[in-house]
Amino acid sequence: MNTTIMDVGMKLIGQTIDLVLLEPEHKEELAAVLHDDAIWEFTWRKITTLEQALALVDEALRERGEGSQLPFAVIEKSTGRIVGTTRIAGISLGHRHAEIGYSWLSPRVWRTSVNTECKRLLLDYSFEHLRTLRVQFSISHYNVRSQRAVERLGAVQEGVLRQARIKPDGTIHDVVLYSILASEWKDVKQRLDGYLSLISTSITK
Repeated sequence: MNTTIMDVGMKLIGQTIDLVLLEPEHKEELAAVLHDDAIWEFTWRKITTLEQALALVDEALRERGEGSQLPFAVIEKSTGRIVGTTRIAGISLGHRHAEIGYSWLSPRVWRTSVNTECKRLLLDYSFEHLRTLRVQFSISHYNVRSQRAVERLGAVQEGVLRQARIKPDGTIHDVVLYSILASEWKDVKQRLDGYLSLISTSITK
């Protein structure tokens, strides 16, 4: 198994976006994107100020430095602008599993190919490079939109962690667990490539 998680400066290249390992120079632009109430409506987090958004990026940078997580800036190719962030987390090379999450995107790119491309790139890296046996997703039970998105990928719901997160306003969130196994990756990859091909065709018409 390849034990190199990722070389500094590497990026994952998509059709309309690139995923670039999060660096300090991304901090201000990414925090400005994350300072948007719509992003946090159905999550257990609550970001209401730019200072909180900046602290969230600092947290991601610290976790990257610890080596167990790979946070990315999502760069829109057509503009060169950051439109969000996503992450491979909970990486265990010994047990060969990881989690994809922390996917916070500007509402401007919702219902476009961006989220699908992010998942395609991260899953490919997890299964093809990290050689994981399992990739997990954990989603707030309030976030039905994200649940439907991972179900559309072909992820299997495994169960619910009851009362697992508490929002600052006291709202209690269950967490719904999904996974994709290495043995399922070929079919999932074909499904994702089909979605992206259809989106690309519709855009060019």
